[in-house]
Amino acid sequence: MVAKTKPVKRTRDLEKTRKEILSVAFNEVFRRSFQGVSIDDIVKKTQLTKGALFHQFPTKLDLGYALVDEVIQPMILERWIDPIEAFENPVDGILHQIEELIGKADPRYLRYGCPLNNLMQEMAPVDAGFRDRLQSALRLWISGVEVQLRRGKREGQIKKEVHPKDAAHFIVMAHEGLYGILKGLDDPSAFKSMYRPLKTYLRTLEN
Repeated sequence: MVAKTKPVKRTRDLEKTRKEILSVAFNEVFRRSFQGVSIDDIVKKTQLTKGALFHQFPTKLDLGYALVDEVIQPMILERWIDPIEAFENPVDGILHQIEELIGKADPRYLRYGCPLNNLMQEMAPVDAGFRDRLQSALRLWISGVEVQLRRGKREGQIKKEVHPKDAAHFIVMAHEGLYGILKGLDDPSAFKSMYRPLKTYLRTLEN
């Protein structure tokens, strides 16, 4: 019986270690950029050895790829797609998430921008592995919004003449623009000036 439980415990320990590394790495990269952070910087923020990190991620690039696949993509679903499902009108859901997650965000975090867009700007031009994964994450976001807008059309909340794919591209672009301008200005009060016209546009999609 004891022998049978050991592999399960080891698997759980490895999963816990992986999650700890990814959590620390995400926070460090978010604040300092991928190229601005070293493996040593990440190890120092954990209770782990460098060997334990390399056991999970043989190279820094492997760690970066996992950040996109295992942290950023699930974050997109958790923050920007899945919550919209709870709203009868997807426009209400989209606006609610923008207000809650950007408009009411801690200014200390807003000054760092969007993790996805940061990596897109920094790493997509220089590494194909990053570029492919970041594009997949961006497409996940756009397609998720498109699905919700199509639902709104089926249920009569969204006008028939609206093109969900076009609108989804615009909405994701607006999200990234909000983050980018707030980061550049380092002025959270600018949110209201950008949010008002975005809200006006989104309301034009409704019946």
